Amino acid sequence: MTIDDLRESAVMALSTLRANKLRSSLTILGVSVGVLTILSMVSIIQGLNKTFAEQIESLGSNTIFINKFNPSFSPQRTQEEIQRKELTVEDSEAILEESESIESVAPFYRKLSETVRFKDKQTETPIIFGVTPDYGYTLSQYVGEGRFVTEIDLSERRNVAVLGRDVVKALFTEYADPIGEEVKIGGNVFRVIGVMEDQGTFFGQSRDNSVFIPLRTFEKYYPEIVFPDIIFVIIVRPKSRAEVANAMSEITDTLRRRRQVPLGSPDNFGVSSQDALLDIYNQLTSATYLVLTAISAVALMIGGIGVMNIMLVSVTERTKEIGIRKAVGATRISILSQFLIEAVVLTAIGGIIGLIFGELTSLVINNYSPLPAYIPLWAIFLGLFVSAAVGIVFGLYPAWKASSLDPIEALRFE
Repeated sequence: MTIDDLRESAVMALSTLRANKLRSSLTILGVSVGVLTILSMVSIIQGLNKTFAEQIESLGSNTIFINKFNPSFSPQRTQEEIQRKELTVEDSEAILEESESIESVAPFYRKLSETVRFKDKQTETPIIFGVTPDYGYTLSQYVGEGRFVTEIDLSERRNVAVLGRDVVKALFTEYADPIGEEVKIGGNVFRVIGVMEDQGTFFGQSRDNSVFIPLRTFEKYYPEIVFPDIIFVIIVRPKSRAEVANAMSEITDTLRRRRQVPLGSPDNFGVSSQDALLDIYNQLTSATYLVLTAISAVALMIGGIGVMNIMLVSVTERTKEIGIRKAVGATRISILSQFLIEAVVLTAIGGIIGLIFGELTSLVINNYSPLPAYIPLWAIFLGLFVSAAVGIVFGLYPAWKASSLDPIEALRFE
C-alpha cells in the first residue's frame, strides 16, 4: 500500500467513527479504562520506587549499614538472628583499622522511645541515639546550633545531649534558646549542647524526633541490649561510591574472622549498602508487579473484546459497502487496512483519554492520599503503544473478515 492509500483509509475510518458516535464512544471508554488502570498502577509503583530511592539516598550516597541481623525490610526476625552475638564498638574500630576503602565509621545504639522532660513539658516519643563524634560526618547529619558530641564527652561519659528539631518544638517555646538548658532523659539530667539541622522524614517517620547522647553515656544508663527496643548498628562511609563493593568485602572478611565464622558457613551478621537495600526492595515488590500487571491485562482485554465486538457489528452493517468497494476495484489489503486503521484510531483515542485521566488521577493521589504517585515519560509512550496494539490485535480478525467477503455475496446482502 502507498501512503495515499493509508491516508485515504484513515480518512474513511474517521468518517465512520463520526457517523457512529455512541458506539465509538462506548468502545473508546473501554480502552480508556484499560489505559487508565495501567497508568494508575504504574504511577503508584513508580512513585513508591522513587520515594524509596530518595529515602535511601537521604541516608548518605555511600553509606554501608552493619548489624547482627540479615538485611531485610521485615520487622519480624528469626529466633536465630535474635540470639546472635551482638556487634561491638571494638568491631567498628577493627573495621576502620583493617579496611583500606573506608573513610569513617560510626557505631551507635538506638533506643526506640524515652521520656524527655523540660520543666513542666515532656515528650515520650523521641528516639535516643548513643553516638560517637564521627556520627554526623558518616551519615551527613550535622548540628544546626551549638555543637555535637566530642571525644571528651565520650571518654568522660558526660550527660550532654543534642536535640532534634521536633524535640525542641515539644519542650521549648518558639523563641527560647535550648542551648545550655537542662533536660531529663529517662529521669537523668542532661545538659543541651546542640540542636540538629532539619532531617526531614524517613518512610513517613520524622528523623527530627531524636536525641543524641555520647555512646559511653548511653551504655551507662542502658547497659543491656533488648531487641527490638534497643539495637546496636555500625555505619560505614567508604572513601567513594566506587569503593562500596570493596569496603563491603573488607568488612565481611573482618567480621567473619572476629566472630569466628567457620569456612563455608553463612554470615552471622548483615552488611548492606544502598544498592543492596534497593535490590531487596525490588525483590519484595516483584510479586506486586505481577499482580498489578495481571489486573491491567484483564482491563485491557475487556476493552479489546469491546473493540472486536463493535468492529464485527460494523463489518456486518457495511457488508454492502464492502461489496461495492470491491466491485469498483478495491483490493483486499485496502479493505483490511481501512478496518484495521479504524480499530487503531478507536483505541488510540481511548489511549489518549486514558492518559489524560491517568495524569489527573496521579495528581489526585499525590495531593489527597499518603501514597506517592509518579508517571515517567516511558509510561506515557507505553500507554499509547499498548492502546494501539490493542486495536491491531483485536481489530485484526474483523478486518480480515471484511477483506475476505465475496463481492457478489456482499452486494446481495440486505
